Amino acid sequence: MATKRRTEPLTPRTSAARVTVKDVAKLAGVSLGTVSNALNRPTLVAPDTLAKVQAAVDQLGFVRNSAAHQLRGGRSNSFGAIVVDASNPHVAAAIRGLEDAIHTRGASLVVCSSDGSADRERRYLQMLEEQRVQGIVITPVDRGVRRLEALRERGTAVVLLDHASAAGDFCSASVDHALGSELSARHLFDRGHRRIAFVNGPLNLRQCSARRRGARRAAATAGLNPDDAIVELNLTSISALGEVPALIEKVCAAPRGERASAVLCLDDAVALVVLRVLAEHRLRVPRDISVIGYDDVAYAALLAPALTSVRQPTYELGQAAGQLLVAEIHDGYHVHQHLNFQPELILRESDSARARLNRYDPRGG
Repeated sequence: MATKRRTEPLTPRTSAARVTVKDVAKLAGVSLGTVSNALNRPTLVAPDTLAKVQAAVDQLGFVRNSAAHQLRGGRSNSFGAIVVDASNPHVAAAIRGLEDAIHTRGASLVVCSSDGSADRERRYLQMLEEQRVQGIVITPVDRGVRRLEALRERGTAVVLLDHASAAGDFCSASVDHALGSELSARHLFDRGHRRIAFVNGPLNLRQCSARRRGARRAAATAGLNPDDAIVELNLTSISALGEVPALIEKVCAAPRGERASAVLCLDDAVALVVLRVLAEHRLRVPRDISVIGYDDVAYAALLAPALTSVRQPTYELGQAAGQLLVAEIHDGYHVHQHLNFQPELILRESDSARARLNRYDPRGG
C-alpha cells in the first residue's frame, strides 16, 4: 500500500543564521541591552536573568556574530600569514609553529600563498587589511617594504618571516640561507667535486639570492672560479617543479668532461624530481652523481638513497615569528627584534666523494 505524501505547507523553521539578538530578547522577555550584557559582560547580569538569556540562545540556536562584534572595536581577533607556497612541507611546518604561537590568544589564522607574485601579494595584503586582522606575518616577494610600512602606519602589525629586515625597522625571524647553501657546496668541494649544478629559485627572492651567494662563496673558498664551478639552473618560481626535468636534462646531456658531478637543490621536493630524472637516465646516486636537498623534510631520510639535506628549524622559525607579532601588538613598549636561525647539513647516502659521472656515459661511453 502506497504511503500518502503530505502536501500541506510546513511551518518554516527559523535558520540559526537568521536568528537575531532581538529574537533572543523577545523569547527571554528582556531588553536588547540585557542580552548584549549577557553575551559580552555577563558579570553585570543577575544569575536568573543570565540563565533565561542562555536558555533562549540554546532554544533558538543563536550564533553570535563575533566578527561584527570585534569589528565594532576596530580589529578582528585574527591574524594573517602570506607565504610563498603554503603547500611546501617546510613552509607548512613554519605555519604550524606560527599557529601554535597565537593559539593562546584565542585567535584564528588566515594563510595565503603569494607564489612569488608581487601582484598576488599586494591583493592578499589588501584583503587581510579589509578583514581588519591584528597583524600579518609575511615572507615578502619584493625587497622594498614601502607597502608594509604604510600598512603598519594604518595600524596593522607586521613581522617578516624567513626574511631578514635589512634596515632593522621590522621584527623578523629568518634563517641564514647563505650559510645553508655554503655548507652543502663546501661539503661537495671538500670531497673533490669541481663542477656543481645548482637548481635554484628566482633570484628576485631574497632566500634564493642568498643561497646563490653562499654557493659561490664556497667555490671561491675552495680556490675555484664560481662561474665555472657553479652551473646555475634557475626555476621561474619556487613551486615550478615541472621545469626541473628540462633543467636536469641539460646536466645529463653535457659533454662528459663538462658535466656537473653533483646537484644542489632548492628544496627536497626539487631533489625528489632530480632523483627521478637521473634514474631515468641510468645515472646512479651517489655512485655517478651526488644530490643534496634543502629543508630536510620528513621523507628525506626515507628515500633510497636517503637524501643529504640542509636542515632548517622550521617550526621554531614560525613560532618565533608568531611570538614577535603578539609581542608587537600587546607590549606597551616594543623594541624590534631580529632572530636569525642557523641551518645544519645532515649527511646521508645521496652524496659521495667525487662521482664517476665524467667517466660514465649511459649511452655506452
